[in-house]
Amino acid sequence: MTAIVVAAGLTKKYQAMSRPALSDITFTLDQGEVIGLLGPNGAGKTTLVKLMCGITSRSAGALTVCGGDPIADAATVKQAIAAVHQSGPMDNMLPAIDQVRIAAAFRGLRWRDVRHRVDEMLSLFDLQEVAGQLAFTLSGGQRRRLQLVRALLTVPSLLILDEPSAGLDVQGRRQMWELIAKLNVEHGTTIIWTSHYIEEIERNCSRVLIIDRGRLSADDAPATLVATYGKQSVLVRLPDVEDRDRLQALLPAARVTTADEAAFTLDAAGVDDHLPSVIDLVRGAAVRGATIEFRTPSLEDAYVALVDQGREGVTA
Repeated sequence: MTAIVVAAGLTKKYQAMSRPALSDITFTLDQGEVIGLLGPNGAGKTTLVKLMCGITSRSAGALTVCGGDPIADAATVKQAIAAVHQSGPMDNMLPAIDQVRIAAAFRGLRWRDVRHRVDEMLSLFDLQEVAGQLAFTLSGGQRRRLQLVRALLTVPSLLILDEPSAGLDVQGRRQMWELIAKLNVEHGTTIIWTSHYIEEIERNCSRVLIIDRGRLSADDAPATLVATYGKQSVLVRLPDVEDRDRLQALLPAARVTTADEAAFTLDAAGVDDHLPSVIDLVRGAAVRGATIEFRTPSLEDAYVALVDQGREGVTA
């Protein structure tokens, strides 16, 4: 396997910050991997993306992207990567197609060489009819899709997606997923994908890096993270006050979380011995509107548990 990104002890410090934005980060990303990058706001995700793109320099450690140093070998590295940033600049008084022309010129590409590919992507993202419109007249979703077209003028070895679904409707998200999957399968493009839509990370990524407070707190497959940190739970809804009292008397209070006045979330692992009694209670109260739902944990559940666990460790 060819290593596309290699980080060893990667650290970035800003003078105005009391702690490093990134601290001793180590990982390797191989060709063809699709990696989700998760973390709370301010965790260090954007700093990591900037380091890989050569926008800022590291304070310590080593970083290689597509075989080169993002700063020392900037010209070579930038030809091999493409990035869709969370907020991409546009000249609002220029037509959409001219935004693409400018992006091609900045990357040293001849328009006649990329025009066929541009037309294909404009059609794929349903932008061909608005290509002549001024940028400020485009909707948020159209502008987001136009950013993807600008980033993918050539097939990159590494594609960095920073909140690519922001502003896209369901159809737009699915079109984007299909294009990214095609790049990955047909060309072996490595994808780094940051998103606050954790379900799309779980759906599309084979591996997840979780950064919290500048440190790499997890690096594993989504299913493994769910199995390790996710917790099965049981949601019980009891509209009748007396039924709620019976449930409270049946279970230790520490195992019951109140979702609202009539709903309770139970930690399945902690109430296994009592589940038959809980099910009997709900069955008997069904005529009064009682229901029970068994929830399988998701990557979002595992992510929240892992980040909360890190916060408790810092507090302690």
